[in-house]
Amino acid sequence: SSIINMRETENLDLVAQGMSNKERAEQLFVSNYTVESHIKHIYRKLSVTKRTKAVSTARSLGIL
Repeated sequence: SSIINMRETENLDLVAQGMSNKERAEQLFVSNYTVESHIKHIYRKLSVTKRTKAVSTARSLGIL
C-alpha cells in the first residue's frame, strides 16, 4: 500500500496539474480546508515542504 492515501493521491495529482487549492476543492467536492489538510499530511508523509518537491518525490516513489 502507498504512503499516502487515495484522496491525498488524487489531491496531489491535481497539484501536479497546476490546480489551485480552490480548483482542487471544487474538483474533489471538498472544502478548501480539506485540500489544505491533505497537502499538510502529504508534506509530512513525504518529508517535504514545497508542492514541487511533493510532486517530484511522489513521482520518484511511483505514487504519481
